[in-house]
Amino acid sequence: TFIVLELAELEARGVELSIDALLPPEDGPRHPAVEAVAARVRYLPRRPRLRQREVIAAHLRLCARRPRAWASQARRARRFGTWRRFLQAGLVADRARREGITSLHAHFATAATEVAGHAAALAGIPFTVTAHAKDIYTDENAALLGERLAAAAAVVTVSEHNRAHLGAVLPCTRVEVVRNGVPFASAAQTSIDGPILCVARLVEKKGIDLLLRAVADLAPARPTLRLEIIGGGPLDEHLQALAAEWGISARVAFRGPQSPVEVESAYAGCAMVVLPCRIGADGDRDGLPTVLVEALARALPEDPVALAVAIAELLDNPTLGRSLGAAGRTRVRCDYDLSGNARALARIFEEVGV
Repeated sequence: TFIVLELAELEARGVELSIDALLPPEDGPRHPAVEAVAARVRYLPRRPRLRQREVIAAHLRLCARRPRAWASQARRARRFGTWRRFLQAGLVADRARREGITSLHAHFATAATEVAGHAAALAGIPFTVTAHAKDIYTDENAALLGERLAAAAAVVTVSEHNRAHLGAVLPCTRVEVVRNGVPFASAAQTSIDGPILCVARLVEKKGIDLLLRAVADLAPARPTLRLEIIGGGPLDEHLQALAAEWGISARVAFRGPQSPVEVESAYAGCAMVVLPCRIGADGDRDGLPTVLVEALARALPEDPVALAVAIAELLDNPTLGRSLGAAGRTRVRCDYDLSGNARALARIFEEVGV
């Protein structure tokens, strides 16, 4: 969601975009902002082979124009096990050359960055990266950060905490904070009779099991307490089993992935938003949980830490909840403005472009 909103806002500011995607779109709700993006999306082959006509033609053209760069990147790809990304990068670099693209940008310091790094070197243009959380902190990705990002003209990340961490890992690389902007919605009219709302992927780092435990602890004294969970993921069945084990299945609605319209409706009818993020066993964590920013933009109260105590306090003191939500709304207006953050990103593109 935050990426497609960023693309639409960059185009609104006059930035010309071309998009190469590594994966096809998934089935499920389609965000309306997708329709606002004018750039043509090309889906790269997931398993490219050098013998494929499109792939070999692109690489032959690149090799003829920049033979030393091509040979260097080919050796690098063999050495670091990124040959598939190198083949994809040839398609990106060839398109960049043909369309006069002046810089490349990758979201997430993982496969997309490997492709962008190879492609930038093949085309002779700079590349930048937005790094988020999983791509920075998980054990698997943390070990590769230096290799993947060392040649980047600039690295963008979503929080000051991330910037400090990346600055220590990449002392010679420019690191800038550009937060995930969100549309500034109308303030929601929360209802103390509404459910607790959680909007999240059902993965370990979101801490949904902690939320279920807190609801189970509060349930005996609060017969009308309900929890609504929007989102899907690999822990769906496990979490539903926990709800049954703790005797709260009737109080918990697992709604699965929903459209933005349905999510907005859920925001409007809930008592509060709760997202108990934590660090996963593999080091994965949230850099900037967008759902919390969305909740604060609507002046909704939330607390991700002391769940049972905080939930009870906000249920018993709705005035406190409204004041926390109002303070959060002010913070979002200042720091998470979609237009302002797109302007900052466009400035970085302009500064590193050739």
